[in-house]
Amino acid sequence: MVQPDRPVAEHGSVRHPLGGRLPVIEHVPVRLDPSELEEVDRLAARIRAEVPGIAAASMFGDRVRAGFGAGPSLFVHDLSPVQLAGRWTPSPLEYRGFMLAGEGDFVALWMPRNPAFEAYCRDVLGLGAVEVLRPAAKVRRGALAARVIQDGGLLTRLADVARRRGGLNVQPYIGSGAVWALAGAIGEQAGVTVHVVAPPPGVTRRVNDKTWFARQAAELLGERALPDTTVAHSMAALAARVRRLAHDHDRIAIKLPSAAGGEGNAVLDAACVRDLPLAAVRETLRGLLRRLGWPRPFPLLVSVWESPVCTTPSVQLWIPHAAEGLPVVEGVFEQQVCGPTGVFTGAVPADLPEHTAIRIAREAVLLAALFQRLGYFGRCSFDAILVGADPATAELHWIECNGRWGGTSIPMTLVNRLTGDWAETPFAVVAPEQPGPPAFDEALERMGDRLFSAGRRRGVVFLSPGDGTGRGLAFLALAPTAAAACRDASEASAILADGADGTRTCSARRPRGA
Repeated sequence: MVQPDRPVAEHGSVRHPLGGRLPVIEHVPVRLDPSELEEVDRLAARIRAEVPGIAAASMFGDRVRAGFGAGPSLFVHDLSPVQLAGRWTPSPLEYRGFMLAGEGDFVALWMPRNPAFEAYCRDVLGLGAVEVLRPAAKVRRGALAARVIQDGGLLTRLADVARRRGGLNVQPYIGSGAVWALAGAIGEQAGVTVHVVAPPPGVTRRVNDKTWFARQAAELLGERALPDTTVAHSMAALAARVRRLAHDHDRIAIKLPSAAGGEGNAVLDAACVRDLPLAAVRETLRGLLRRLGWPRPFPLLVSVWESPVCTTPSVQLWIPHAAEGLPVVEGVFEQQVCGPTGVFTGAVPADLPEHTAIRIAREAVLLAALFQRLGYFGRCSFDAILVGADPATAELHWIECNGRWGGTSIPMTLVNRLTGDWAETPFAVVAPEQPGPPAFDEALERMGDRLFSAGRRRGVVFLSPGDGTGRGLAFLALAPTAAAACRDASEASAILADGADGTRTCSARRPRGA
């Protein structure tokens, strides 16, 4: 187990080039001792021995690689591989790929196109003209990447571009098997190497699994790095584990291992089951899972829903190939969550004591270095909680790994593109609870001169156009200070929800436990 108290970070801001594509700016450089890296290497070797094919990609052909290469990029921001998030349906969050794309790139969409949002990204934000690929309506099976494969015209278009430009980079929301299969199909048809800016599916699947992540975090950082956590593979085991935890704790969390954004969390009041016989606990839980609509839920992660939680840090990292150096900490943010299950509603730069921020960054790099040695490449983040009343003395507990892009990393990278460095122009991200106007044109009109535009360093930036009913209209607010960004975001939320003058405050709040 790596010891948690060595001084290993120093502040700074270092830009890491990625072939002129995505800006990666290091804000908390972390140094690891050789002994720490040896321990990381030992654990990685043990995992590879247990799962020999964890980073296998040969099944997708010999013309596909993890990394960056020649040619433009294809962005595929399909959420369906994540439990509950995608549900095999289109989502306005697919449009977040526009936040990362540039001139000459491609964005695949499953949802109906929104010309107003596309023009906004091109003309107002100045992100460049991209080509939108939307599979034909007759293609009706599988994830978005699979639908692109089935549309012969789209596949030929991408292969022609890859052949002409000497390659293509497939940049997915998450490195699913469907995405790697798409890259392999393009490479085979084009006769050139296609790169996937994500880890192979075996690595992707495991790092996004909360149960697997918990085991590796405990092994590397020690049991105290986690809440009291266990896994249940059956209803009988779930009832036994819940009743055991209920004797000593007030609330119990039951989690789908690969869900995101709090959607896969159920929080149980321990008093409801503490004195029940085991059979009654089992029936109570069976009813709960039925009401939640969780199909084939097992295995499930069971843990204490801790309280008090003073903040919910999220560490944003870029993980390069091991030969290119250690993982890069681009920022430590505070997640804004609401409701009894901690649903994500936004994020702001974290305001933490220096030693706390350094410890968080250091432990995150240790975890990321482990994943790097298992074949991970690309965007990654780790979510944690600080348990206690004061961030300076609170216990640090790791909750999950998001081995994909997300609601904080996409805005952070976009702000880097718009202003040069997010740390010089703080921002607040909002995923509004209340619906806004159904038409994106109306959302733009309501914002008026509050909108960010080229040459300004303050304003509202929309991240997605919504689903046509006013929901999913995510945005961020840029301002000279984090406090001002939060105020601007709150006013924008009120305007979008009510068409008012921005006097209502945002309702997002943090629960007592997470």
